[in-house]
Amino acid sequence: MNAMQQHMIDVYRAAQRGEAGPPLPGTGDVQALRAVRDWRRFQAVVAPPAGRLPVRALRAAVRALLGRRTLASAPAGHRPHPRQEVRENAPHIGGSPAQCG
Repeated sequence: MNAMQQHMIDVYRAAQRGEAGPPLPGTGDVQALRAVRDWRRFQAVVAPPAGRLPVRALRAAVRALLGRRTLASAPAGHRPHPRQEVRENAPHIGGSPAQCG
């Protein structure tokens, strides 16, 4: 039995009892969906996200620990990109030419 048939039976039953009939199926769907959307938006603001780290706070903590680094070999007047990182004494990924051959 589909929703419209059930609604017709409910309307008949309400008429037999002298009561007001039920609303049509789907009448409050849009209002219910908006209420759910508003509730989720409210919860996103009020409650911390579950299972996720606070990314902004984590980035700020890492920046405070590491501090800002500058390029030692940069020419005068050259400013590195703020996100550019300097790795001192880092091993060469490809190895030396003697090791490759």
